[in-house]
Amino acid sequence: MRIKKITIQDYGPIKNLTITPENFELIFGLNESGKTAIVEALTYVLFKRSPTPLRYGKPENTIVQIEEDEILYTLPAKKKNIELPSGDIANLLYVQASESSIYVAKDEASFWDGIKALLSRVGKGVPLTKLDDKIFEAVGLSPKKAEWKKEKQTLIASEQRRKDELAMYLKRIGEIEKKETELAHLSEKNDKLKKELKQIVDYKNYKNYQEISNLYNTYLEKKTHLQEYARYKYKYVTQWQELEAEKKSRLKDEIKLKEVKTETKNLEKEINELKNKEKIIELEDFKSRIAKAQAEVKVPSIIFPLLFMSAVTLIFILSFFLPIPKIPAGGILIFSCVLLIYFLYKRKKIRKMFIEKNKWLTKAQKLFPDISSFTELAHKIETMEKMTIEKKTLLTEKTKHIDHLSKEETVANIEKGISDLRNKTGIAELSDLKEKINKKRKIETEFSKLDGKISGMLSERDDKKWERIIKEMRARRPEKEPDIISERDLKNEAQKIQERINELTREIKIFKEVEQTKFNITDDRSAFIQYDRLQKTLENYTMEKKAALAVREIFKKMSSELDEFIHDIITGNDSLSEYFESITDRYDEVEIKNKNFVVKEKSGRKFKADDLSSGAKDQLLLCFRLAALKHIFPKGSFLILDDAFIFADWSRRQKLVDLIKKFIEDGNQVIYLTSDNHTRDILQASGARIT
Repeated sequence: MRIKKITIQDYGPIKNLTITPENFELIFGLNESGKTAIVEALTYVLFKRSPTPLRYGKPENTIVQIEEDEILYTLPAKKKNIELPSGDIANLLYVQASESSIYVAKDEASFWDGIKALLSRVGKGVPLTKLDDKIFEAVGLSPKKAEWKKEKQTLIASEQRRKDELAMYLKRIGEIEKKETELAHLSEKNDKLKKELKQIVDYKNYKNYQEISNLYNTYLEKKTHLQEYARYKYKYVTQWQELEAEKKSRLKDEIKLKEVKTETKNLEKEINELKNKEKIIELEDFKSRIAKAQAEVKVPSIIFPLLFMSAVTLIFILSFFLPIPKIPAGGILIFSCVLLIYFLYKRKKIRKMFIEKNKWLTKAQKLFPDISSFTELAHKIETMEKMTIEKKTLLTEKTKHIDHLSKEETVANIEKGISDLRNKTGIAELSDLKEKINKKRKIETEFSKLDGKISGMLSERDDKKWERIIKEMRARRPEKEPDIISERDLKNEAQKIQERINELTREIKIFKEVEQTKFNITDDRSAFIQYDRLQKTLENYTMEKKAALAVREIFKKMSSELDEFIHDIITGNDSLSEYFESITDRYDEVEIKNKNFVVKEKSGRKFKADDLSSGAKDQLLLCFRLAALKHIFPKGSFLILDDAFIFADWSRRQKLVDLIKKFIEDGNQVIYLTSDNHTRDILQASGARIT
C-alpha cells in the first residue's frame, strides 16, 4: 500500500500543490510554510480525522491516490474502495510533531482491541469488547451477568402467561377448529360444485342453441348456393370437353402449319444462299484452282549449291599456292556459279506460285471464312453440293405437308360452340365449370344431410317454422367449458356435502356460545395468530441469548489468537524489542502489562513507558509503529512522520534514520515532514528525496 500522488488546492497557505512521493520522501520547509496544512489535509482524507483541530476547515479540494496490489484508488470516494485503519489505530500510520502517543490512557483497551479488529477485519475497526457489549445490549442481556435484564424478564413472564392461557383455550377448541376447518372446506367445495353444475346446465343449453343455430345458418347458405348454381348443368361439361379437345387438336395443327411455313421459308433462303455460292465458285473457277494447288511443289534447298560453290572457290584460291591446275579449277568455279543462279531462279518461280495460291485461297476465305487450305476448300464445296440436294428434297416434303394441313376445319367454328356455352353458364373456362359442378354436387349432398338433421332436432319438417323455434332456444355463452361427463357424480357429491355441512354448523354454534365468552376471545383465527406470534417470540428470546453467548465465546477465542499475533510484534525478529534495543543500546526487551508498554534494561530493571524520557518514549512508540506495520501489512504500507525525531539526540537520530531506511527497503513508504536542517541533512544523506 503506497501513496502515489497528493493534490492540495486552496487550503490554508497552500494554493496549488501536487506531490508524487517516492518510497522515501522528505517534505522540508520553514515554520508557517504549510507543512501542518499538508499533514491536516492528508490525514483527514485518509482517516477522516486530524491529529489536531483543523486550522483551515475541512480540506474540500484535496485528493490522495493510493496503490495497493497494483490497483490505484482515489480518496475521497463516494463508496468505500480501500480498507484503511480507522479509529485509534489510525495513529499507527502517522506521527504528529511533538506528540508520538498512540492513544491516551483511558483509551488503551480500545486501541489494543482496535488492533485485533483490524487483524480480523471486523466492520470499521470496532473493538471486540465493544462489539460484544453491543450485542448483549441489543438482545436485552446484562453484559456482566449474562442474564436477562429486569425489563426483559418482566416482558418474557407476561408473554409466557398469555401464551399459557391461549394454549389452554386452543386445546379445548381443537376439535371445534377441526370442524370449522372441515366446514369451511366443505362450504367452499359445495359452492364450487353448485357453480360447476350450473355451468354444465348453461353450457348444454348454449351448445344446443349454438349447434342448431349454426346448422340452420349453414342450411340457408346451402339453399342460396343451390339457387346460384342452377345454371350449371351437368351436360354442359360433356359438350365443352368435346369442343375443347377438338380445338386443342386444331390449334396444334395451326401451330404446326406456321412452323412448317417458317421452315419452308428458311429452306428456300438457305437454298438460294447455296446457289449464290455455287455461281461464285463457277465464276472464280475454284475447282481447277484446287486441282493445281493440290499438286505438291517443293522449294529447292539452296544450302547444297552454296556449299558446292564455297568448296570450288576454296580450290580455285588454293590453285595459286598449290600445284593444282588453274584452268579446270576456274571452269568448275564458273559451273558452280551458273548452278547457283539456276537454283535462285527456280526458288523465285516457286515462291511466285505460292503467292498466287495464297491469293486464291484468300478469295475463297471470303466465301468460306473457316477454311485455311485448298484441301478444306475442296471439302467445303463437296459438302455444300450435298446440302443443296438435301434441302431441295426437304423443301418438297414441307410443301406437301402445308397443303395437307391447310385443308382442316378452322378454330373459329369450334370457338363459336364454346362461346355459346360460356354465354349459357357465365363461365369463361371449362375448369371453372367443372369446379362449379363439383361444388354443386357437394352442396346438394350437404343440403340433404342438413335438412334431415335439423328436422330431427326440432321435430319439425316445415323449414319455414325453424327460425322462430331457434330464436326461442337462444342462450348466453358461458365463461369456460365444463366437464359434462361428470355431471351425475357432481350431483351425488353435492348432496352428501350439504348434509355434512348442516350437521357441523349445529355443533359449532353450540360450542362457541359457551367457550369464547369464558376466555374473552372474539374469534378463533385471532387466537391462533396471537399464540403463534407469542410462541415464536419466546423461542427467539432463547435463541438470541444462546447466540449472544456463542458470539462471546468466539470473540474470546479470537482475542486469544490475536494476542499471540501482537506478542510476535513485541518480541522476536523485526519486533519492537529488537528495534528499540538497536536504537538505545540500553533496553533489550519490551513487554505489555495491563495493556501498556514496560521496558527492561540489560541489568534487569524495568520501567513503564510513562517513566521514560520524552525522547525515549517517542523512540519506543516509533519502533512499535514500524514493527506493527510490518506485521499487519506484510506487503508494505506507508508511514507519515511529522518531525518525529524532534526529541532525539543526534546519535539516536542517525540510528532512527537507519531503522527507517531498513523499513523502506523491506517494501514500505515513509513521508517525513520537518523544518530542522540537521534532520534534513541526515535524511537526504540516507537517500530521501527532498520536496
